[in-house]
Amino acid sequence: MKKRTLFFLTCLFLSIGMMWAQHSTVSGIVISEEDGEPVIGASVLVVGTQTGTMTDLNGKFTITNVPASAKRLKISYVGMRPAEVRIQSGLIRVTLQSDTEMLDEVMVVAFGTQKKSSFTGSAAVLDSEDLAKHITTNVANALVGTTPGLQMRGGSGAPGASSGSINIRGISSLSLSTEPLVIVDGAPYSASLSNIPQSDIESVTVLKDAASAALYGARGASGVILITTKTGKNKKPQVNVDVKWGSNSRAVQDYETINDPGQYYEAMYSQYYNYYFYSQGQNAATANVNANSTMLNQLVYNVYTIPEGEQLIGLDGKLNPHATLGRAYEANGETYYLYPDNWTDAAYSNSLRQEYTININGSNDKGSFYASMGYLDDDGIIEYSGFKRFTARVKADYQPTKWLKLGANVGYVNSTTESNANMDTSLSSGNLMYYTSSIAPIYPIYVRVLDANGSPTIRRDEYGNPQYDYGVAATNYPGLTRPFSGTNNPLGTNRYNKDISKGQQFNGNFSLDINFTDFLKFNATSSVIWGHTNYSLLQTPLYGPKVSAGGQIDKSQTDNIRQNHVQTLTYFDQFGNHNINVMLGHEYYDTKTTYLYAYGQGLFSQEIPEINASASKVSSNSYTSEYNVEGYFGSIQYNYGEKYFLSGSYRRDASSRFAKENRWGNFWSAGAAWLINKESFFDVPWVNELKLKLSIGQQGNDNAGDFAYVNTYSLSASSSSSMSAAFRMMGNPDISWETTNNLNVGLEFSLFNQRLSGSIDFYNKKTTDLLFWLNIPESAGTRGYYDNIGDIRNRGVELTLQGSIIRTRNIDWSLQFNIAHNKDEILSLPASKVGLLGGYSADWKWYKVGGSIYNYMLPEYAGMDEKGQALYWVDADMVDPSTGASATNRPAKNHSYTTTDPNSASRYEQGSSLPKAYGGFGTTFTAYGFDLSMTFDYQIGGQVYDARYMSLMSNLTGSAGGTALHVDALKAWTPNNTSSDIPRMQYMDQYTAARSNRFMTSASYLNFQSFTVGYTLPKSWLSNLGIEKLRVYASGENLCFWSARKGLDPRYSFNENTSVNVYSPVRTVTGGIQLTF
Repeated sequence: MKKRTLFFLTCLFLSIGMMWAQHSTVSGIVISEEDGEPVIGASVLVVGTQTGTMTDLNGKFTITNVPASAKRLKISYVGMRPAEVRIQSGLIRVTLQSDTEMLDEVMVVAFGTQKKSSFTGSAAVLDSEDLAKHITTNVANALVGTTPGLQMRGGSGAPGASSGSINIRGISSLSLSTEPLVIVDGAPYSASLSNIPQSDIESVTVLKDAASAALYGARGASGVILITTKTGKNKKPQVNVDVKWGSNSRAVQDYETINDPGQYYEAMYSQYYNYYFYSQGQNAATANVNANSTMLNQLVYNVYTIPEGEQLIGLDGKLNPHATLGRAYEANGETYYLYPDNWTDAAYSNSLRQEYTININGSNDKGSFYASMGYLDDDGIIEYSGFKRFTARVKADYQPTKWLKLGANVGYVNSTTESNANMDTSLSSGNLMYYTSSIAPIYPIYVRVLDANGSPTIRRDEYGNPQYDYGVAATNYPGLTRPFSGTNNPLGTNRYNKDISKGQQFNGNFSLDINFTDFLKFNATSSVIWGHTNYSLLQTPLYGPKVSAGGQIDKSQTDNIRQNHVQTLTYFDQFGNHNINVMLGHEYYDTKTTYLYAYGQGLFSQEIPEINASASKVSSNSYTSEYNVEGYFGSIQYNYGEKYFLSGSYRRDASSRFAKENRWGNFWSAGAAWLINKESFFDVPWVNELKLKLSIGQQGNDNAGDFAYVNTYSLSASSSSSMSAAFRMMGNPDISWETTNNLNVGLEFSLFNQRLSGSIDFYNKKTTDLLFWLNIPESAGTRGYYDNIGDIRNRGVELTLQGSIIRTRNIDWSLQFNIAHNKDEILSLPASKVGLLGGYSADWKWYKVGGSIYNYMLPEYAGMDEKGQALYWVDADMVDPSTGASATNRPAKNHSYTTTDPNSASRYEQGSSLPKAYGGFGTTFTAYGFDLSMTFDYQIGGQVYDARYMSLMSNLTGSAGGTALHVDALKAWTPNNTSSDIPRMQYMDQYTAARSNRFMTSASYLNFQSFTVGYTLPKSWLSNLGIEKLRVYASGENLCFWSARKGLDPRYSFNENTSVNVYSPVRTVTGGIQLTF
């Protein structure tokens, strides 16, 4: 019996052992070779079976019941090369390598996404890592230099400012706006991009050709900028915190003006002395006395103390060596003290920038979520200017069933912009920029007196405030009336003025996806954006231009609601090697703006800045405007074997800006691409990808204004109880949109195991039916009307290169470079404009068929005569014998002789002033936790008319105005300096700085755009703290700028800069900490 029992137990244990031998448990970990981090969600499959699993959050896996016959595991993950390893006892360690061939980048395109390899159009993409290299409130600033073919002009450094004027691939219109269409999360966005925190943006895609932008129809002719906000990605919920503090300062300094008071008096004296000595024939001593006397009489302020009986400037033209800076004089029982101040130093100062952002994101099989909050406090580099912004966003999607998915994206922005009043480019007496640009360095900011101890001190006014010098003899320095913009001092008035704009914006984006089948999908997305802005401008009754009015309060309120509704039906399927994607859609966009404005004068108190607290409600007005576009569209994408690609799109749009008969238009595109490297005959191992692409299509521009197609009238009061209408402008019901035809041919490549990649694109962009303003006799009751007449063309090339110099597990160093060239050409003009002259002139330019839009027609500088007077060329064939003056309504050809009178000179074509090339370059380096990046943008060639320099080089044609002078004035021609190339600067000379090509200046520049350096602490240091990632970093933006002349910023305009400073671009340097939990 015992033997039987023992035999039975032996058999039982052997059976159990055999069963365990047939099925075992295998465990391991999967890591990335690139960074050594765990690979989450990798697929692990037992080869030859259906048994498998996924790696967890730590990259680990465990598979039970592995058959004894199984020998190998297969591990795969998107974007990495699959690996097979032998099954063994213990922990199996698997390392996966990146496979850039497999990782086909997905990019955001019109109404969806698309694989980059199948994209037949031309576009540039910046992801969140690219954007993180920049410190900018407005994301559009980060596109300059990083997007080939994109240029920005007229940008401002003012806190919270909107972006400058953006052009993509040249200028596509002569009269209408050429701003690209901005789309944020699928909906048109016309508000300031400063409302969108950079940290909330996942990517920015710039669509440049018809194949990419034609689906936007009547609004896509000038390109499209697609901004996509972040969504939840991580399987494990993740919290990211970014805190940064920094300093703002001026990025572009002033022109080099004479800042030393003594040197300024010397420069002014030389103009008067030259006049009396050379023109009036006076002897040196007499000319010296008269020059000193006239100069001080006209400048009024003498800030030097000189011995009795001596002159301020001696016979040698230099400041009296006995002169001391600062002058006291008695008046009204007080001792006043004249001492100059540096207005620029007083206006500008370094300021603080601080920004805090936090976001939480996560996802699972059913959906994802992303929530963020941010606060920005950006003080301006000019006192009493700044921008504060609070933002919040929640973005989530949920898929309750296989066939239904819901999404919502809700955001809120609250902002406050503080500015200085009258901050523009006008010569206004209240414009601080005008003062800092143009006032001579001899005038004080404050009224000073000597105290009981004989020390200078700032005088206090009747309110106990520091007394500013407004240049008024009766109330400031007795007996002295400042010639420069008397009666004002913006540094004083801005102390009490308040210019504040408060904005609120709420946006909601809601989507519905229904999967009818595995190959048929419906999407409906509706977006609503509400914007509200309150603006208030208080101009103090205490000082400045509004004293006589008792102060003034201006108030306005703007409400805007924009709604966009899109419905699409998409069919996608695969038949063998044939892949097809067809989309049909409808879009309706509407924006409505209401505006209300009023101002009052005679304030009860500046502490109550309300219309009801003003004695006189002077004026008020309001209006409502509305604009909408509706379109039906369709697109098709086809590829064969992921090798040959075809695309096509069509859109039929209607715009409210045209009459009903001309409201609808048709826009289309077609494209093709060929991945040559996938051909069997192409056996070049060092070529990873080679794609040839071609696209053609048509887009529209409807930025003609709301009522150009209909006669408009202005209303005015005819009595206290009735209104009357007066004819204002003739409309033209036949006008329609300008149409742009685009052709793009491109080549994309990736070489040497993806170490060198790039693209080259050639484009031809022709715009027809240009809207022109046609003049008619004013007897018709209007000066003219718009009509579609004229064509222009932009042709160019764009090159982008990326190179990976070093690429190892721990070190990565790459370089980026792009360059673009564009040439514009006018193809046709209205016959009524051209006439018999072959073209027409306007704004000092000559417009002709075959010419450039920016073709200056100017008098040409011919050097100087023996007396140092400026000379200008004359074409004898264009001179009117009766007047001796040259015709100026057409360009001259010959350089026959010269004249000192530019009004009698001929005008000559200068050719295109647009740059020859522009782009950017940069580098990125990472090693052992350290990271560094630098970016530059540049422009080569072209010219800009330097109006600012011209104004600073102007001599005295009459009584002195107390304006600043450029240091080059010290190099001007004199009898003792006849080798100078700068004409003499002599009192009463009329044409020393007349408009001519002398002031056409190179538009080339180089800008050190951004710099970032950081260090990410090893995870092993942080694991016990519950911190997943900690990075400390420092960043800089607009660090250094070089141009042909200090102070000149060619980025301001294709045309010319202004004679008054603008708010300088800002240099920002910050330090920060990034935390991930």
